[in-house]
Amino acid sequence: MKKIYFIGFGFLVSSMVFSQNLLKQASLHEDGTLSVQEFYVDSHYQISPSEVDPEPFMNFGMPAFPITKNTRGVALADLDMDGVDEILIGINQTFYALKGDGTILFEKELSGAILLPPTVADLDSDGDLEVVINCGYPTTVGGIYVLDHTGEDLPGWPLSFDGHWMINAPAVADLDGDEIMEIVTGERVSGSVGFVHVLKLDGTSFNDNWPVDLGATPAFTPSIGDVDNDGMKDIVIAGSSTGMFVFKQDGSVFSGFPVHSPTVSYSYQSPILVDLDGDENLEIVGANHGDSAAFYAMKSDGSYLTGWPYSLSGWTYAPVTVADIDNDDVYEVYGGNPNFSEGTPLPTIYGISPEGSDLENFPIEKIGGNEGMINIADVNDDGVYELIFGSNITDAEGNGYIHAFSVDGSGEIDGFPLRPKGFTFLNGAVLGDVDDDGLMDLTANSYTLNFGAEVDSMYVNSYNLNVPFDESKILRNGYKGSNTRDGLLHEETMGTIDFDANSFAVYPNPSNGNLNIEFQKSVKKLELKIFNLSGKTVFQNEFSHSSKIQNLNLIHLPPGTYILYLNADGNLRSQKWIKK
Repeated sequence: MKKIYFIGFGFLVSSMVFSQNLLKQASLHEDGTLSVQEFYVDSHYQISPSEVDPEPFMNFGMPAFPITKNTRGVALADLDMDGVDEILIGINQTFYALKGDGTILFEKELSGAILLPPTVADLDSDGDLEVVINCGYPTTVGGIYVLDHTGEDLPGWPLSFDGHWMINAPAVADLDGDEIMEIVTGERVSGSVGFVHVLKLDGTSFNDNWPVDLGATPAFTPSIGDVDNDGMKDIVIAGSSTGMFVFKQDGSVFSGFPVHSPTVSYSYQSPILVDLDGDENLEIVGANHGDSAAFYAMKSDGSYLTGWPYSLSGWTYAPVTVADIDNDDVYEVYGGNPNFSEGTPLPTIYGISPEGSDLENFPIEKIGGNEGMINIADVNDDGVYELIFGSNITDAEGNGYIHAFSVDGSGEIDGFPLRPKGFTFLNGAVLGDVDDDGLMDLTANSYTLNFGAEVDSMYVNSYNLNVPFDESKILRNGYKGSNTRDGLLHEETMGTIDFDANSFAVYPNPSNGNLNIEFQKSVKKLELKIFNLSGKTVFQNEFSHSSKIQNLNLIHLPPGTYILYLNADGNLRSQKWIKK
């Protein structure tokens, strides 16, 4: 059972601790409430930034609900098509689209509390982005909203299922291949009743088999991918007390599922779908709490991958991050631990191989834990990736932490941690260039936890990292790695990959925009769509020919990372491409 601490702020301090620093540590509990405890550490723990400007160039703040807070960070997306991302965040019941200078592009009042970042994608393939937002809490009215890029409701929206809490974030994907994305989301009715909905863009159910009842609260944001490699995308979600489910599109449950153990529970830790073992099926990679807290890699038949689960000494609500750090076609798994150390450095960030063993230089031990998202990027332009993450502690003045640790074991890089006002607990940071100055920015939300002593506040902070902005140096960014929230780690191989009987190669990769798609044999019909990492369609075309090579001129696209979706004579695959 997880220990629950409710420790007051008014205890006496003896003369022995005057040379130490007071820290406050936040905890999230089974009922969704937050609490704070205090402890002391040696004075050398406080670290001052040395290179990065310690003050944010943009700070946006609002009073916040005293109990509920927005978690899992902000989203970045270019809603107004001016070439610069907006910052998207919910505070209380209001959704804000902010410009990089803190001005408001638009704001939208919702019926309930907004507790997770929005989902953003070009849902109808018209070239404009849409925004999908869940809201609700026991003290507010729940609903699901779909907005156009100006903040107006799409026809048929919002939807409310008797005002129930639409819990976690929605995920979107094109399930039926009609180039219009479906929306997959969870409805909490009670602790023992919870539904998974699959909705069309007009607000109707995907088919008559939806929604389905999990028999418990939907535990996390759904993940969507072709788990068993049969050409059809599947839906992965857990009931908080009923185990892990994988659903087919007709609402039926995979053989071997649900996977349920009385010692394993799920909540908040939305998984990533990735082929860890190279068998062309997707593993479900995530974390769980309960008496058997662990990181896990679950196969498509419900069994665990050899070497997993990776047991933890206590609970974690952390979503994992998965990436191929060194581009060797081997994925690494990273996850956080709350580390309730009360002043002693403990394992906080784990790095795990596909075989379930510790990576070299991991775990990272530090004071203060992490149960938020972990991003991966080269934020100091030294050619080595860093892990960027928040913390569950603040100092006595209420300033929190955004960390950046190098994966090479050299520790925290110069200029970090950043020190926003308030807790970054359960949140994290996103990377971009929101002020269009050509330099990489870090944007994070934070919040105070005063428990009635004074009004709480939510903050959005953007920092200039003083290195050139290069999207290709951002490997994983934001909650679940992309604004679609589908959790699907797309193929990252740079060379040839199997395309059923018809192999193909995308080259050169990276390139300046002149791109070739070469097939092992001729293709009669090729359909191609290219998305940026915000889920926006940046190119699409159909080619009818008998050639083995299709040449593309994509020089007009800005530098960054893109996902190519190919349909060659009915065979579907995706491929990552980097535009220099």
